[in-house]
Amino acid sequence: MKKVFAFSFLFIVSLCLQAQPPAVNVPAVKDSLKKHITILAHDSLEGRETGSAGEEKAYRYLSQQFRKLGLLAAGTQDYLQPFTFTARILMGKNNSMVLNGKKFSPGKDFYPLAYSANASVKGEVMKAGYGIIAHDLNHNDYEGKDVKGKIVMLEISSPEGNNPHSKFAMHIDLRAKIDKAIEQGAAGIIFINTKKEVENPPASYSRRIAPSKIPVVFATGKALKTLLDATVVNADITTELMKEEKTGHNVVALLDKGASNTVVIGAHYDHLGYGHDGSLYRGKPAIHNGADDNASGTAALIELARLLSQPVGRNNNYLFIAFSGEEMGLLGSSHFVKNPTIDTSRINYMLNMDMVGRLKSDTKILQVLGAGTSPEWKSAFDGLMIDSITIKTSESGIGPSDHTSFYLAGIPAIHFFSGTHEDYHKPSDDEDKINYDGQVSVLKIILELISRLDSKGKIAFAKTQDADSRDTPRFKVTLGVVPDYVYDGTGMRIDGVSDGKPAAKAGLKAGDIILAIGEQKVHDMMSYMQALGKFKKGEKAIVKFKRGEEEKEAEVEF
Repeated sequence: MKKVFAFSFLFIVSLCLQAQPPAVNVPAVKDSLKKHITILAHDSLEGRETGSAGEEKAYRYLSQQFRKLGLLAAGTQDYLQPFTFTARILMGKNNSMVLNGKKFSPGKDFYPLAYSANASVKGEVMKAGYGIIAHDLNHNDYEGKDVKGKIVMLEISSPEGNNPHSKFAMHIDLRAKIDKAIEQGAAGIIFINTKKEVENPPASYSRRIAPSKIPVVFATGKALKTLLDATVVNADITTELMKEEKTGHNVVALLDKGASNTVVIGAHYDHLGYGHDGSLYRGKPAIHNGADDNASGTAALIELARLLSQPVGRNNNYLFIAFSGEEMGLLGSSHFVKNPTIDTSRINYMLNMDMVGRLKSDTKILQVLGAGTSPEWKSAFDGLMIDSITIKTSESGIGPSDHTSFYLAGIPAIHFFSGTHEDYHKPSDDEDKINYDGQVSVLKIILELISRLDSKGKIAFAKTQDADSRDTPRFKVTLGVVPDYVYDGTGMRIDGVSDGKPAAKAGLKAGDIILAIGEQKVHDMMSYMQALGKFKKGEKAIVKFKRGEEEKEAEVEF
């Protein structure tokens, strides 16, 4: 009996030592969540695009909320941590084309392509067909032509158009044509299109395309007619593309409980503005309010800050971060881990909330991604049942949200996600569709998890087998790397490498800059994706990359 009594006593004591989660007044929390989401997802914020006036309204509101709670400012400028990024590429004012003494209008008769350098070129125009060199097809448009120092005129397609099933399909990429023209000594390129069934290249510019070393333009209208009609053409071309730099802002606040370690709790507050890249909506530009993605996570962040401010759990401090730039490629969270405002060696773990407002009432499944990033997650979730919600975990630390940045920095990180829906990345993701009862349940689960880990000390980090690297899923192969979406130099910089995947087996590391895969040069994110598309599973390729100042090679097997 004494042994039983002693065991019972110790069990009760252990329960008392475990920090109890703060009490949740459900009606009050629901009202607060609704208030925050209604404000953040209002049309007046115009979709909270990073670097916009709507983002400013959002970060001012968030700073105000953290200040009201008495949290310490932990940014680089009060609560804010600004970061600069290239928002878009625009056609500059200094674009001109003169053919045989006649001046043509930029935007009407010609326009620089995204691959163009900011430069001028003057000289004879030489026709070089489609600009294709394909020895396997016994085709060489440069055979017998000396284009050194000249401006080459090239068709954008192939002898069989742009048919993806054509034998020339692997040779119609414009970047590949530009590379070949430069290798032949061309000083400039004029692309043309004489095939009605082939679309003209876009007159818009992606910030993920790096420029080449020479001017590259597309001729249309009267300029095209002159190029086709004249026997001899002399050209004088100047091209200019301008980077539009903007500033995004993380909002960072600290709840200091005098502990040795700090838990990071984060959610991104930016969204898609009027659509642009990432929108699944097809129609005229419209405000994407992003109530679930991710006003829901941001509202939960504010409420967690308020609830954790209660006198419970003193074994961790709490750093609350509202990230911007997530929709553009984890810009804000990547900037934070590379430029932390606290000692990252003291970060215990990271909790990320992205889309936690649409828990399905019928299935009641809450997804938790990144559960393999620490051995402690499994025991912490064991038996955790609140409001009949089923918690479904997945192991990988890499996924399309901000927890990935922390995982790549060696910090245990998980992502709470209530599931996707038909309004994802569309203007219809509005406040009236939020399941507030479900969102409160998610908050209670997070609070219970925090209380279970409160007495565990600093939890261990673990690498995961990452099935979901952020290589695009369209391709049949993957290198198993996470691209650095902030990098805008030549090549594709690796932000993280997944164990057991081709890049890791070949010895590639975070920080390496991929310059070529096989014969395909990698200038930027776009050409990296195009290079991957040329390979099939089981094939091998030599990857050329730069590590520090040294260029290296490694063989990968897909």
